[in-house]
Amino acid sequence: MDPEFTEFLAAMPPLQFADPAAQRELSAKARAEWPEVPWPDGVARTDHTVAAAHPVPVRRYVPDGAGDAAPVVLWIHGGGYCIGHPDEDEPFCARLAADTGAVVVSVDYRLAPEHPYPAALDDCYAALLDFASGAPLVVAGMSAGAGLAAALALRARDTGGPVINGQVLLCPFLDATMGAESMAGLSAAPVFNAEDARLCWGHYLGPLVGAPPVWGSPSVAQDLRGLPPAYVLAAGADCLRDEAVQYALRLQAAGVAAELHVVPGVPHAFTAMQPGASVSRRIRAELLAVLGRFLEPAPVQTP
Repeated sequence: MDPEFTEFLAAMPPLQFADPAAQRELSAKARAEWPEVPWPDGVARTDHTVAAAHPVPVRRYVPDGAGDAAPVVLWIHGGGYCIGHPDEDEPFCARLAADTGAVVVSVDYRLAPEHPYPAALDDCYAALLDFASGAPLVVAGMSAGAGLAAALALRARDTGGPVINGQVLLCPFLDATMGAESMAGLSAAPVFNAEDARLCWGHYLGPLVGAPPVWGSPSVAQDLRGLPPAYVLAAGADCLRDEAVQYALRLQAAGVAAELHVVPGVPHAFTAMQPGASVSRRIRAELLAVLGRFLEPAPVQTP
């Protein structure tokens, strides 16, 4: 394990995926005690509700000078489809808006098991439709948020939805079959382990878990052609490592421009766990470069 993570992991209590409601309460109490993080200059936060069959709360992080044609990053938080909150990613989203000049939209989607599949996907897709304006648009997320981002790309392709210019999948949680080698070889991984994965898929998919739908478990999709370019990040000490690797390689085999990074010796969601670690800073710089490419306006075609 990377030594910059050893002390943090030793002090981190296990997440209670067997009782998501209890874990949400614990997480809310912990957030209330977090030290205040400096807010980046020139970024405003506004709250917005997407009008849909089920209204979807979102937060918009808007950099100065961002007009109606500003590019958009739709950010989806992680948490195994059953915990997590936009508060946890607020410093990241605000800084991302400052560094990219894009409007960052963070989705407060419904959580399982109270709201199983497809509630979270429906909420994220409603936000995607609401903020798609013809400007460059990227879907991005961490862990289950990355799984939802991948599912959005599939759903948009399959239904003739908005053009997505890129998908950013950080330590993605993609495979309800749990068949990748690292799920067995790293079954006791720190932060998020194989038993956590089993519980989370059960909460999210319920009776569908035995035959998961494509939009619920993107790894089971047979056809990955025509999907947006992708940046896929896998953590070397993560039980989800190999499903991320396999998905990226399958995207490449299907003709999708997919960039894969596997970082050895780090745990699941490492960039969020220790954003100040040297490897996390390096990955953040890479992420900003990738987003810069994805968010570039398309060249004007001349006759």
